[in-house]
Amino acid sequence: MLSRIIIAVLLFAAGVGATWYYKDIVTVSKVSPATASAPQGGNRAVDVVTEKVTLGPVIETYDALGTAYANEAVTITAKVTGTVKAVNFEEGQMAKKGDVLIELDDREMRAALAQNEAELRNAKLLYERAQQLIKSQNIPQAKVDELLSSYQGITSKVEAARSRLADLKIIAPFDGRLGLRRISVGALLSQSTVVTTLDDTSVIKLDFSVPETMLSKLGVGRVIFTRNDVYPDMRFKGVVKTIDSRVDVVSRSVQVRAEIPNADGQIKPGMLMTVELPVAERANAMTIAESALVPEGSEQYVYRVVDGRAVKTSVKLGTRLGGNAEILSGLSETDAVIIGGVQKVRNGTRVKASEQTATTKG
Repeated sequence: MLSRIIIAVLLFAAGVGATWYYKDIVTVSKVSPATASAPQGGNRAVDVVTEKVTLGPVIETYDALGTAYANEAVTITAKVTGTVKAVNFEEGQMAKKGDVLIELDDREMRAALAQNEAELRNAKLLYERAQQLIKSQNIPQAKVDELLSSYQGITSKVEAARSRLADLKIIAPFDGRLGLRRISVGALLSQSTVVTTLDDTSVIKLDFSVPETMLSKLGVGRVIFTRNDVYPDMRFKGVVKTIDSRVDVVSRSVQVRAEIPNADGQIKPGMLMTVELPVAERANAMTIAESALVPEGSEQYVYRVVDGRAVKTSVKLGTRLGGNAEILSGLSETDAVIIGGVQKVRNGTRVKASEQTATTKG
């Protein structure tokens, strides 16, 4: 019996010793010398590219779409029905005011005018004789009045015939460029027949809309700039000439008309133009590259570099400027922000910064 008790005690002691030995092994394996000596987050600095805040003028613009119209435009048609006798223009040529573009057959009209003019000469002669006879009272006053009325009536007929004869010539109403010719010699023209078009494009009228909230920033004489995809590297300058007197009740916008010099004819009527309307200018604004921005919901953040670490900073944006963004608040003019490697850093991350300057951009 005693021997069994001794054996049980020895087995228990062996088990306890094994348990403490196992715990010691586990404890040693969890805390290795390598992990114990490394600080949380590591010591390695992240390579980033920084750029200092830039100070300079910023022009705030409102962008819109507009349609180009000719300064003067007309579709040339005939006033009377007639047969085309001569075409005196080439397609696309410049025309001067008063140039005869089309001549219609005028033989019948000239014959009618000649007859009316002969009647007029005879009526004038009879009236002048009557005036001489009235002095000697050899003709009653009523007859003189009758001859005067006849003379005046035939005068009106002659003037009407001359007007109809003039209508057989289609003339340019103003200086401009002619379009496509749509008739030929021998064609019968009616009053609805289109002969060609005439556009004065020396000045282009550009119509566009702005919201009613822009009215306080808009005025006649304000300079605008406009572009078209046909000439992507060109920027045309114009001036606001008219602001409509009414605001559209549906869109809450107002129509604006600007004029753009177009002596070389590059802008064609009907073109879709992109309008840049400068509405405010700030002479000493802060700007940074858009690549520095980190959006989170409706907020915008940047990472400043302070004492070798990334510091997450909330900023308020102004206008966007083609790759740059204006900073209204959150930064100072001495700050440098991370523009390359932003996705690799967090607030407090150690960084190794290489600065990008104006000479290294692009």
